[in-house]
Amino acid sequence: MKSRVIFGAVAVSLTCLAVPRAFAQADSAAGQAVFSQKCASCHTVTPDLAHGLLGPNLVGVVGRTAGTMAAWDFSPALKDSKVIWTEENLNKWLTDSAAFAAGVKMDLKVPSRFEREDVIAYLKTLKAK
Repeated sequence: MKSRVIFGAVAVSLTCLAVPRAFAQADSAAGQAVFSQKCASCHTVTPDLAHGLLGPNLVGVVGRTAGTMAAWDFSPALKDSKVIWTEENLNKWLTDSAAFAAGVKMDLKVPSRFEREDVIAYLKTLKAK
């Protein structure tokens, strides 16, 4: 009987550790590092708004309507989506872009919730001038 009680206490403790953090707790510096590793090979974040070879510039992406960045050929699925890039929508996109909008050119899956939140925190710091 004691082993069940101890196991139950461990399960409760582990459950408490799994409480999701809020986006406000995300780390933009960590997000910049993740972006550099996973995103920068395709996307740019330069103030001149020049695009990358395979993806659009992401300066000012938070709050923008998907598929509307000038001088980039977005897939019809993204252009027609009318999605606003909120934290929630960016999180869904980063979780599985193809499931978010069927027919998009980009196929991305970032399984780590913390990495997604950190990247979004970083993207929020990139304001268009």
